[in-house]
Amino acid sequence: MLPVLRFTALFLVLLLLFDPVWRRVTRTGEAPLLAVLVDDSESLTLGAGPPADAVRAALDGLPADAALRFYRFGAEAAPAGRALPGDSLRFAGERTDIAAALGRVEADFAGRNLRGVVLVSDGRVTDGRNPAYLAERFPVPIWTAVAGDSVSGRDVRLARAVTNDVAYARSPLPVQVGVRASGYAGQTAPVTISENGRVLTRGAVELPAGGAEAVVDLTVTPAAPGVRRYTVAVGPLAGEATTRNNTAVVEVRVLDDRRRVLVVAGAPDPDLAALRAALEADRSLDVTVRTQRAPGLFYEGALPARLGAFDLLVLAGYPGPAADGQTAERLAASGLPVLFVLTRQTDLSLLARAFGDVLPAAPAAVRAGFAEAGLAPTPAGEAHPVFEGLGVDASRLSALPPVAVTTSRWTLAPGARSLAGVRRGGAALDVPLVAVRAGARRSAAVLGAGTWRWRTLPDDLGDLRGAYDRLLDNLVRWTTAPQDRRRVRVRPDRALFGERDRVTLTGQAYGESLEPISDARLTVAVRAPSGDVQREAMRPVGNGRYVVDLGVRPAGTYTFTAEAERGGVELGTDRGSFGVGALAAEFREPGADPALLRQVAARSGGAVVGLDTLGSFVAGLRERGALADRPLVREDETPLVGLPWLLALAVALLTAEWVIRKRAGMV
Repeated sequence: MLPVLRFTALFLVLLLLFDPVWRRVTRTGEAPLLAVLVDDSESLTLGAGPPADAVRAALDGLPADAALRFYRFGAEAAPAGRALPGDSLRFAGERTDIAAALGRVEADFAGRNLRGVVLVSDGRVTDGRNPAYLAERFPVPIWTAVAGDSVSGRDVRLARAVTNDVAYARSPLPVQVGVRASGYAGQTAPVTISENGRVLTRGAVELPAGGAEAVVDLTVTPAAPGVRRYTVAVGPLAGEATTRNNTAVVEVRVLDDRRRVLVVAGAPDPDLAALRAALEADRSLDVTVRTQRAPGLFYEGALPARLGAFDLLVLAGYPGPAADGQTAERLAASGLPVLFVLTRQTDLSLLARAFGDVLPAAPAAVRAGFAEAGLAPTPAGEAHPVFEGLGVDASRLSALPPVAVTTSRWTLAPGARSLAGVRRGGAALDVPLVAVRAGARRSAAVLGAGTWRWRTLPDDLGDLRGAYDRLLDNLVRWTTAPQDRRRVRVRPDRALFGERDRVTLTGQAYGESLEPISDARLTVAVRAPSGDVQREAMRPVGNGRYVVDLGVRPAGTYTFTAEAERGGVELGTDRGSFGVGALAAEFREPGADPALLRQVAARSGGAVVGLDTLGSFVAGLRERGALADRPLVREDETPLVGLPWLLALAVALLTAEWVIRKRAGMV
């Protein structure tokens, strides 16, 4: 016994010194899962025998299988557990986003034994990305069941309504309307544009066959600035499957096109006469002219006391020989955008001192002489908005009569761009003739005297007639283009929310240097159509951004005012509006889109399944082994040196061996 005890104890000690590991392997199986995605959107309610009834019947015919996991989806997907009775579907979703629904399933079942997805839908996607792209990398097959018929009934629908996002008050605004129809070939449908229930313009369109798009161009003229919402409508015609796809709302930001222009001239000059005639011919401009007569005095009267009331300062040869430094510095400090036109009367030295930091180019070395030169547009100028819409190609401007350019050397300011240079003897020189400068204060300059010649052209240059006026108009519009310098900006996440959408607003707050401010107190006051006002605080989310969830709102047009403060000091305000109403996005294209569902199935390795055979198909998946358990092999490793009882056993064996020897008198 003594050798056995000693050998066993020493064996355990030596075994632990080799750091052995106990490995245990367990083999089990994970039950399969099959996700069933059911389209719960409004589009399935169309038709005399709506697809919704077929979907309900198909769901009620599914076998009771523990593997099934149901989801209903519209704009978002929501799990419905292990059963989804057909009568629990409401088909009220205002959008359909199949890609988001598939993404939700992929995230929920990541790492689990998901064997496939059954997608029941009409395939009409009205939100999100194309699900066919997602299907290419989907981890399991997608079997699609088409709900509805691809051939819709008689219907007229507004395919699109396209117009500018920004327009000007009292200026015509074109709206292009696209109409599609089925079952009404050769008939004429009325098209209207209305605002607040009042029809502004009418038109008509002849409906082509085969679902082709017919286009009609209409025009509205915004009467006042602000955010305008125009309702574009087509039809209705007798016998339509639905009229909810006959209208669309377009939102346009209308700016005040009436701009106040202050023209300050250095002295009477032909260039001033041409400039004044072109500006006063534009009805959208309110032109005030002051021509220098003596230091501090002008022919038309005193210089306006409030220069900030103007939108643009035009320097027509100013400062001239009678200009005084005090008036020039006052004009330079006005903060107004500046358009400078050189004349022979310009005092270049005073111009450099007073306006050198304002204009896009300044004379670096003043010389008294002038030389004749032509205009040569630069590549940057040919692509610039100033040379667009002139009625001729920008390169054609080189045929304009020559002007007198000063022999002084001009230096472009930082950020300035030369749109046209000087041409002499057929060679283009690197000397600016038309230059612009962007930034917080825009400026432009025409550095040639005698531009009146561009307005009085001979017959052989008839195609260039009007180019001077249009060029001047473009310069005025570019320099006075609105720039967003607001320190507080709040906008709705959508211009039009659905009746079941949660209304959300996003805001931004900035400091004096337009740096983001994340610790401001930003609140919005929302006025409902009934006149009730509700105030809500916006939640900061970092980097000067703020959000607020106003919940689900009744239909109507809402306005809001936002206010921001920091440390008791007001940062600024903003205002805007949004609408709540029936989106009708689900009715834009009646009928199913089986082609998309075929793509989704094919790219994922699935197949198209008949909706009426959905129950037998799911039962067949189990029979074919497609819903099999997934083998799971679990390996556990336990280091024996970490088991204290082995060491205790070795000590106990040695102790027992010593006790036996002691009792036997062998020690």
